[in-house]
Amino acid sequence: MGTLIKKFDSILIKVINNETHYFSILSNEWQELIIPVWKKHKATSKIVGLYVNNQLIGGGILFRKMPPYATNFEKSNSYLFEKGYLYLGYIWICEKYRNKGYASVFLTLLKKDYPNQKFWLTIEEENLRYFYEQNGFTMHAESDDITTTKEWILIYNG
Repeated sequence: MGTLIKKFDSILIKVINNETHYFSILSNEWQELIIPVWKKHKATSKIVGLYVNNQLIGGGILFRKMPPYATNFEKSNSYLFEKGYLYLGYIWICEKYRNKGYASVFLTLLKKDYPNQKFWLTIEEENLRYFYEQNGFTMHAESDDITTTKEWILIYNG
């Protein structure tokens, strides 16, 4: 766990059945992206929340099929679903709790609660690569299309 997390904090992850609760903590930009398309993706997705002392402070969405607004680069790697990977998207930690180790705790608990599960995700900021690699993910692919935003796909092999 992160050094700033108090040992007496009660930290856990759990599936969120009321998506409105999770969406309410996301940035306005992310709310505008996910809320209009959620009904289409709800049946093949699961929201996992990170709770500290019974308060939702973050989490992410596990997609069994291509997430909304997938780029061509992501679509070209969709075969990962056939290999048993779940796409991990909309990973969020409330600003008040950032830089305190909670994102790493979320990933650790997710891997613990879903043993042997393989995950993949996409980043558009290369500085996030180190964070995910420190949390057990490895580089899988790097986009080479210079006309779009640079992207990296990282995987976790369970």
